[in-house]
Amino acid sequence: MNMQTDFADTVQLDAALDVPPDPREPMTASQEARLRELSERAGEPFNSELTVQQAEDRIELLRAVVY
Repeated sequence: MNMQTDFADTVQLDAALDVPPDPREPMTASQEARLRELSERAGEPFNSELTVQQAEDRIELLRAVVY
């Protein structure tokens, strides 16, 4: 028996836990709500067409400005 094949056959990865979200996907509803709130508090324009990664970066930046 080949140990590598046996191991690969018995281990099943949970795709939901093993793969991060695609950063090219549109921001999530919770990101949109948080970003909208922070944008208003900072007096900055709100962009509703950001990706998940862009929204995450923008939220981090606005947190630094607001807090």
